[in-house]
Amino acid sequence: MIRTLAVNCAPVLDYSQDAGKTVAETASDEMVMGAVRALCEFSLLVSQQNHSDLSLAALDYALK
Repeated sequence: MIRTLAVNCAPVLDYSQDAGKTVAETASDEMVMGAVRALCEFSLLVSQQNHSDLSLAALDYALK
């Protein structure tokens, strides 16, 4: 389910180029998509069965 979260949220928030949106609404949409992207990345990294130093560093970065 987490793998499709960003794909399903993107069209809803993709109207950031819409002329009717304020700057605050556009910034908010970008922040929401950034959070969704980070959540998906973190979830996929955590679900790996084996971790290396590189994957642990990526996991630490995604957590921050």
